[in-house]
Amino acid sequence: MAICYINFYFLEHGIVIIVILNIRKIMDKGQERVFCIKRTDLEGVFGRSLPTGAIKGPVVDDILKLEAFFLPRYQAEHDSSYKQIIPYQIFCWDNRFLIYRRGSGIGEGRLSGCLSAGVGGHINIMDLNESDKKGSAFYHKALIRERMEELSGPAVIEEKFIGWINDETNAVGRVHLGAVHMCKVETRDGFGAKTGEDIHLAGWWTKEDIFAKKEMFETWSVYAMELFRGPRLDNRKTNPSFS
Repeated sequence: MAICYINFYFLEHGIVIIVILNIRKIMDKGQERVFCIKRTDLEGVFGRSLPTGAIKGPVVDDILKLEAFFLPRYQAEHDSSYKQIIPYQIFCWDNRFLIYRRGSGIGEGRLSGCLSAGVGGHINIMDLNESDKKGSAFYHKALIRERMEELSGPAVIEEKFIGWINDETNAVGRVHLGAVHMCKVETRDGFGAKTGEDIHLAGWWTKEDIFAKKEMFETWSVYAMELFRGPRLDNRKTNPSFS
């Protein structure tokens, strides 16, 4: 993810210098404050311990009614008593899904070369306005921001929350919970990765194509596809990193 601030400096003779500061790229990840909810509170709403896999559970707005915390990222990444809520967007056109391959610049060498069907990222305290504290506006703001930061292309004509994805089998998974959103687009033409994002588009695949090559995908993408079909498949590739 990237958040930019634009500073304008007015000089003599009408000359204007524009300085764009990419705060999220400059700021160390450990200094971020990311959106979290206590695991016990989540389990109270889900009605059980959070399982590994695809979960048809409560709607996002019900989860956002729980007490929220913006914890330092270094703490959240190592404290499994909290879950970082990650909007995870899947783009759909004509019953096919946008697939991309992660490059080596994603910051997680173990995921380099993995295929993914979802665009996800942390909700940061910078997404929160004073008026948002008791609503869901900050969540949807973060969802749209992440979409615009990662990809360029046609506008989303329909967006729908379809379920949750979770992985309790490793340390990274135990501190994240994915909220899957299906984003329909009118055309596949014009999609591309934004400059500076080390992701490489791999085409539009059917869910059958994805399951046939599930060993090439990160876990969360396979789990997300399971929300479109029956019982969860067994897939153990490590789950994704989040910028």
